[in-house]
Amino acid sequence: MNELTLVEKLFAGLDFPAWTLVALVYAFIGWFYESTIFSLCEQGKFMDRGVFIGPLCPIYCMVCTFSYDLFHPVEEWWLLIILAGTVTSIVELITSITMEALFHKRYWDYSYFPLNFDGRISVVAGLFFGVALTIMVKWIHPGLSAVAKSIPYNVRLIACIVIWVIFVTDMIWTTIGNMRLNKPIAAAYDKVIAWKQRRFDAINLWKSKVEKTAPIRAFRFLLAKGKAMNRKLVDIENKIKGKDKKDKK
Repeated sequence: MNELTLVEKLFAGLDFPAWTLVALVYAFIGWFYESTIFSLCEQGKFMDRGVFIGPLCPIYCMVCTFSYDLFHPVEEWWLLIILAGTVTSIVELITSITMEALFHKRYWDYSYFPLNFDGRISVVAGLFFGVALTIMVKWIHPGLSAVAKSIPYNVRLIACIVIWVIFVTDMIWTTIGNMRLNKPIAAAYDKVIAWKQRRFDAINLWKSKVEKTAPIRAFRFLLAKGKAMNRKLVDIENKIKGKDKKDKK
């Protein structure tokens, strides 16, 4: 077995261009999950939950690739779930505080989950991400890495440069648009966001036409039951917290 270079040790066993390609996949998967499954469960509709203009959630690629660096030596699946869930929750907490300080709004809120901290992180969400990262570390990342490495180096290097140019441009444009630092750029940003919203409105219109089918009705029934149970747990937790506060007084 060849010894890994310093770059490969830092970037989940990959050279930087290959890591960029894999990270792009993780960022898109994160955006897709947040905008479809999570949005449907939370709000009952498709929503663009990405921070940037492009369909990417960079926090997912950072957590996935660096979690692989941290956790791939762990063999016990239960320990891996706990460790990955804990690290993800810490990253979520830091990211939530930072983004709220920069953009003056929250991009997620776990207040409706039991065992949450200030709505920023939750034990439920932490366990979900712990399981997801365990699957990623054991099966998904090795497969994606093999595909990325199979691409000729010069090709993936060019792709890497293009991806980073687009991403940095998007990041700068999003920051200026959100913070209203330049009126023309902010106005152009608002137009793009409005265009994206119209696309999601069209998707939700299509959803309304198919949600009366039997499979969707069954899913919505189970989802409603799950939400009702979750609300009861949150109410019980809030009552316990209220009682503890009274006892301390």
